[in-house]
Amino acid sequence: MNNNGLGQIRVLPRVIRKRRSIFVSRASRGTHVMSVTRSSRRGSISTLVNDVVCAPAPSGGSVLLHVPSGTYLKLDPTADRIVNLLGEHGDVQEVALTLATRFSISVEQAEADVTAVVETLRNLRASRSSDARRPPIRGVLNAFREWRALPLLLQAAVIKVVITVVVLETALRLLDLRRLAALMRVPLAPGASDLPNDRDDDTSIMSPSERRSYWATGWVLDRWIFPGTCLRRALIAGYFLRHHQPVLRLGLIGDGSTTHAWIEAKGIAFNSAPVTGMFAVPNFDAAT
Repeated sequence: MNNNGLGQIRVLPRVIRKRRSIFVSRASRGTHVMSVTRSSRRGSISTLVNDVVCAPAPSGGSVLLHVPSGTYLKLDPTADRIVNLLGEHGDVQEVALTLATRFSISVEQAEADVTAVVETLRNLRASRSSDARRPPIRGVLNAFREWRALPLLLQAAVIKVVITVVVLETALRLLDLRRLAALMRVPLAPGASDLPNDRDDDTSIMSPSERRSYWATGWVLDRWIFPGTCLRRALIAGYFLRHHQPVLRLGLIGDGSTTHAWIEAKGIAFNSAPVTGMFAVPNFDAAT
């Protein structure tokens, strides 16, 4: 998932850079800002902070994932500190006082900086639209001929995957990331784990039917009208491996400017890539 910068909000002497949602291939445009007043309640801030999780960025600061919308933010060290303080104190004024004391700035300036962070977090949204490719008639006919040339069992597997992908495309526009992952039977993995190992894509745990579906997932998404993003691949593949209790993992690639989604089942990573950091998603079920 390649997430490019969309704009920026000033925070102290640095910035927060908003990045593309993992749901889409084009950056979302525009953000409606909701004001944060002095009457912001601790419970409201706590709920807000509980909906985000950070991974350290190799280039400094961190990358924040807003779980309900599936949207990422690149945080500089100052913004990262503000988010952590919000988690500790749960109150804009307390965090502002801490920042004012630590950085020798006015309380008003500190509160404005904290409020900017809170406003950004409160108004994170993921665009549910994607740019569909418009394949020419010749391309459609070629795909059909390729499908007809497949063995009958693989033809059936492709049909199953196409039906599942259509359901996924609808769900992408209606559900948040956490509910979408649960629907596809690939819940977000709570906590961190070791980085993917050399058993990646080991299909030995799969039944013959699961192997065919796993292969067909790649075949369909390579020809699909919407981009075959790593999130789509992970969710579809995970659905067909649902009897192995797969989980969805999210991590950073390189300097943190790119993110990646993959699944793990029985200690094996599928559709993985070398990552430099991982998101430790809170266990929401345990918290409820």
